[in-house]
Amino acid sequence: MKELAFRTAGKWELVPQEEIQYIESCNKLSKVVTVHREYLLSTPLQVLADNLPPELFIKVHRSFIVCKLHIRGIASTYILVADKELPISRQGRAELKHKYRMFV
Repeated sequence: MKELAFRTAGKWELVPQEEIQYIESCNKLSKVVTVHREYLLSTPLQVLADNLPPELFIKVHRSFIVCKLHIRGIASTYILVADKELPISRQGRAELKHKYRMFV
């Protein structure tokens, strides 16, 4: 099990990748939503996307990366992750189709 390290309140916290539900771009920050809490990082979304394992994470929109383990449903314009509807771009939908053909 791999972990990501987030600096918060003056200390480093290790978060297992499997606990991350999704990551959202918020202006120049990234909001990492986990099973237990949220983290705001100054790291851009694309930098996080480049460093996450592609077999576990999918960039479904220019503003969202989701963990495959937390996907509960897929519609034509959105994806359901942890009871939250996140938008899907055309490219993100194609990526989802490709990944799920490979893994499901």
